Amino acid sequence: MIGRVFQSLDYEAAIMGLGGGDADPNPEMNVWTANGTSRLWNLNPSHPANGWEREIDELMQKQMVTLDYTKRKQLYDRVQQLIAENLPFIFLATPNILAGADAKVGNFRPAVLEPSTLWTADELYVRTPNAESAGAR
Repeated sequence: MIGRVFQSLDYEAAIMGLGGGDADPNPEMNVWTANGTSRLWNLNPSHPANGWEREIDELMQKQMVTLDYTKRKQLYDRVQQLIAENLPFIFLATPNILAGADAKVGNFRPAVLEPSTLWTADELYVRTPNAESAGAR
């Protein structure tokens, strides 16, 4: 399948898992920009990028160097809007995760984004029998 997607371009659709999950879009520049190694649409170099693809490239470059959080978010929101309108990807995702911890771990609240079990690492603690009895008094 990888050969068909990246080399022969002999496919109509593929289900693939792209790792990620960072709240910041910069680690995924290779997915969103035309010269990215994991940009899985329009892989044929003889077909130049069309208007919305060029706009994504421009927006991703701008957001990468924009220091103002609100402006940066607006730029990436527009990228997401272009992806939703043109559907080079159809995202198959679920907000449900399965994570477990020993009952001794307090404040264990897994998050959707990875690392799921460490989003509240600064709030985790280990319950001890002495701490439990002291807290109950």
